[in-house]
Amino acid sequence: MDSGRVIPAVAALSSGQPPGGIARRLWVTEGTVEKHVRHILAKLSLSETDDDHRRALAVVTFLETR
Repeated sequence: MDSGRVIPAVAALSSGQPPGGIARRLWVTEGTVEKHVRHILAKLSLSETDDDHRRALAVVTFLETR
C-alpha cells in the first residue's frame, strides 16, 4: 500500500469498515490491509491494551496532524 493509499485507508478505518471492506475498496488483499494497519499502529506507538481501541486512536492521531 503506497502513501497515496494511507489517507483512504485511514478514512475507511474511521468509518468503521472491516479490513475486508477496506481491501475491496483499495483493490488489495485483506492481508495487505492488516499488515499496513499494524505498521501504522506501530509507527504511531499505539500498543495493544484492553482499555483503548487502537484503530480509533490512529484516526484521531491522523486527524490531529492534519
